[in-house]
Amino acid sequence: MVVVRQFGQRDYLPMLAFQRDLQRARADAATPDTLILTGHEPVLTLGRSHTEPDLRAPLAAVEAAGIAIVQTERGGDITYHGPGQLVAYGIIHLGEWGIGVVDYVAGLEEAAIRMLAEYGVAASRMPKARGAWVGDRKIASVGVNVRRRVTMHGIAINLAPDLAHFALINPCGLEGVEMTSVAAETGRAVGIEEAGAAFARHFAAVFGCELLTEARV
Repeated sequence: MVVVRQFGQRDYLPMLAFQRDLQRARADAATPDTLILTGHEPVLTLGRSHTEPDLRAPLAAVEAAGIAIVQTERGGDITYHGPGQLVAYGIIHLGEWGIGVVDYVAGLEEAAIRMLAEYGVAASRMPKARGAWVGDRKIASVGVNVRRRVTMHGIAINLAPDLAHFALINPCGLEGVEMTSVAAETGRAVGIEEAGAAFARHFAAVFGCELLTEARV
């Protein structure tokens, strides 16, 4: 059973702290597996092996835009979170599920690809980088942390974010990569709660788990 918790739009740092607390508790068998569905105020996050932000623009431009930079423990390089983006964080005990981290990441990608297909976006994987892509444009980014066999962090799917903010960075450390979104591809506006419910449904189908959806927090 996976508990689904919808948070709506939240600042990044409190949600990061919440994930860390849940990861520790799950490792101690004090809480169930949890799927957190949320969105964030503008922020750039760095992967654990990348302590310097990979920027296309001067740092002053990032600061002028009011976008914070946060170091995290997830894998991957720099990414952007902001309004109009669904972020799904799984606090999942891989040991109890009997899968490895690569299988888990592939499952997150598959759930995103299936969700995007519902909205008329034909996304797929690319050999050069994790995530979901529409042609050579990236629409979803993934990065996780695993401690004591329990995951945190997850996947971010672009519904209708400000794509100009991605132009401040080399997304996931990839030079010249263009980001896209459901809105850019289809002209359709999809909210994070609607998309979150769709993602959760596909997450359950991909991983063969049952969901218990809590009231929106």
